[in-house]
Amino acid sequence: MLRKWLIIKLPMVKRIYSHMNFKAVWFALAGFFALFATSVAYPQLLTADQAVTLALENNYSIRISKLDETVLQNNLSRGNAGFLPTVDLSAGQSNSITNTEQEYLSGATNNRDNAKANALTAGASVNWTFFNGLRMFNTYDQLKHQLKSGELNTKIRIESTIAEVLSGYYNIIQLKQKTSVLEKAVKLGEERVEIANEMLMLGAGSRLGLLQAEVDLNTDKSLLLNLKEQITEASISLNVLMARDAATVFTVEDTIVLLPQLAFSLMKAKMEQSNPELRMSELNVQLAMLNLRDIKGRRSPVLGLNLGYNYNDQSSESGFLKSSRSTGFNYGISANLNVFDGFNLSRQQQNARVGIESAELQHQSYLEQLSAELLSAYAAYTSKLQMVLFEKQNLQTALINFEIAGERFGLGELSGFEFREAQKNQLSANERLINAIFEVRLLEISLKQLSGSLLDE
Repeated sequence: MLRKWLIIKLPMVKRIYSHMNFKAVWFALAGFFALFATSVAYPQLLTADQAVTLALENNYSIRISKLDETVLQNNLSRGNAGFLPTVDLSAGQSNSITNTEQEYLSGATNNRDNAKANALTAGASVNWTFFNGLRMFNTYDQLKHQLKSGELNTKIRIESTIAEVLSGYYNIIQLKQKTSVLEKAVKLGEERVEIANEMLMLGAGSRLGLLQAEVDLNTDKSLLLNLKEQITEASISLNVLMARDAATVFTVEDTIVLLPQLAFSLMKAKMEQSNPELRMSELNVQLAMLNLRDIKGRRSPVLGLNLGYNYNDQSSESGFLKSSRSTGFNYGISANLNVFDGFNLSRQQQNARVGIESAELQHQSYLEQLSAELLSAYAAYTSKLQMVLFEKQNLQTALINFEIAGERFGLGELSGFEFREAQKNQLSANERLINAIFEVRLLEISLKQLSGSLLDE
């Protein structure tokens, strides 16, 4: 559009072309094909789904959380809860060398030098607490709840990572969209500088117009450099979230696709049912109740069975017995009942009831807090959706206005300053639309995370 004001000096071009020999043309073609071969090595395209998959596989926080969950899974056993008996084996041998001088009442003597003696013992024992006020069942339930807590922690970490990855990914897209708009502005600005320079040479323009065009061009170039720097930083951060080399070069999709409009009632129902942090607070109430049950169980007697087998073999070169061997079983039952402990159990029971009430209040408070966050996020979401529609209309108007300004500028009916204002309006409208779409996408992610359905996306 603006290039029609450039004076293309064809005779000069022909003279330059006539001085080019065949060798120069051959080198030029070789350079072109070398550049083409280099240009086809595009960075690998990374989709949003691929970024999430890589993060779920490699992210260190998720891997650590899963290892913690594995420990809790290992702890969930009946042996750890106290259901099973304990079996112990023991064995030992002792040896001695002694000098003995013995005199009996009858007057007889027994003197032995370097008399050897040894003893061999072995045993096995089984101890089983078969009743402790049902505390073993309570302990097993606590272990199951601890495992659920670990699973919820992992889900929280996963959803948080997905939200960070998606936010980072779409941030790169919107930065690249802004970069594309500014690159076009820079290209147009370069043409404008050339036109202003040609007009000045022809006496149809002014030095001020050329300087203003150069200032506007440098402003756009500076903004473009800043955007490219932001893209580099955002790409590094995304690589770190995916736990891969921070210098890995990749490209992203060029558009942000919004979800079908989300329904508040559905989001609220999902939040109350699936939000992992809310479920964690429910679990804390249940754990507080189990703690009270455990304390009550301490008032019951503890009954146990024990069974043992012993083997004893002794020999001596001095003394009354030359050798001795004994084997046998032992068995029994034990009972233990705490009659009085200084009212400590009563105090602990009262504190446990307070703990239950506190956990219930915390759960209710957290439910109201999440409901408020969901309501606020949804209000912002609906507002931003309307803003996207307005900004699309506004951009169409700005583009038409900019096209008219370009035509008038080309005809000399519009100053460079007025043309720049029209261009700035178009750039601003583009940026506002990109920002609005990006903000809607972030709010979609936030709503999905609050409702506990981000993993379903």
